[in-house]
Amino acid sequence: MRLPALAAALAILSTSAIAADAPNIVGTWIPVEHSGVRVGPREGYPTYATPSLTHDVHLAWKLVIDAQDGAAFSGNNTGPSGKPKLVVGVFRMDGKRFVMATEGGNAAGEVAGDQLEICITDNIPDYVGAICTIYKRQ
Repeated sequence: MRLPALAAALAILSTSAIAADAPNIVGTWIPVEHSGVRVGPREGYPTYATPSLTHDVHLAWKLVIDAQDGAAFSGNNTGPSGKPKLVVGVFRMDGKRFVMATEGGNAAGEVAGDQLEICITDNIPDYVGAICTIYKRQ
């Protein structure tokens, strides 16, 4: 009786270890919600001497993913300065969550239907920020 139970347990473990396929996220993503906090000078933003808490989609960056191979992807985001900045990322095993690196910091995100949520932390000289944005594909 132990052998069938062991076989069933191994079957369950082996199927949970299989990675989900990453969704295709190539395209232009437009911000629909944006909240953040910033301190210090950052190109395209006013300089904040104290933490500036905002909930304003106009401060969000447009995201373009122009290449994807399986779980890995790359593209750029463009903020208020108007200058595109490189982003690279990879999906986690569940095929929903991902991690990204940008020229200024790190990000984590998740795909939910036709939306992406990306949360970025920037910690570059004289500037720190924590920002979350929800995007819809254009």
